Amino acid sequence: MWKKYSYQIFFILCFLNATAVHSEDSTSRIKAKLQEDLVSHYLKSLEIKFGECGSSLQSCLQQKEDYMTANLPKSEVCFPYTMCGFYNCMEQDYHCSDVGVNYFTELALPTCSAYESNIKKNLFSDQGVEWIYTVMVCLQKGLVDECVIKGNCPVSTNKIEQKKTCDHITEFTLLYHPGCYINSGVGVCHLPLKDKMSIWKTVNPFMTAREKKEAYKVIFECFSRE
Repeated sequence: MWKKYSYQIFFILCFLNATAVHSEDSTSRIKAKLQEDLVSHYLKSLEIKFGECGSSLQSCLQQKEDYMTANLPKSEVCFPYTMCGFYNCMEQDYHCSDVGVNYFTELALPTCSAYESNIKKNLFSDQGVEWIYTVMVCLQKGLVDECVIKGNCPVSTNKIEQKKTCDHITEFTLLYHPGCYINSGVGVCHLPLKDKMSIWKTVNPFMTAREKKEAYKVIFECFSRE
């Protein structure tokens, strides 16, 4: 019984005496710092696998609509960035919605977009904003590492095999969430109280029983650190 109610109690307590303040300038600085790190360091891991960009970084990294791609000699890769459109790129590569697996289109992209919308509504502190974008990058890097670098998400024209891949992507990412939530930025456990409540407000509309299972892991981890 305590497990049932601890979920609600946690977020009620988070709301008490809470404030959140951030500026557009600080958001831009946070995003720029993460983008610089991705280009300076993470891109190298892709180059090892798919060949070097060459002398022109601009010709290698390109923005297409609302996402970035790395155009490497052996492959064009959805590039992790501070952009929710990354999930549109992944959907174009794997076409998961075609086989009834809607992780990219009905969970990842809407949740990510809701976070950005609530940042604009000033629902998060600077720490919260940094946490959100660091989690965003963590989740995107996790997917690229699993699917592209490790090659564990084979693309297939066979619908059965395609669905297996998309189911794997969904399960992998859901299991990957707690680590990103706990370890990104200052970590969700150490965010200001209002930020925690705003996180709940953001993700709640999209959470199924499966997502709540992973949320419990985060909550219990925070409790264990008290």
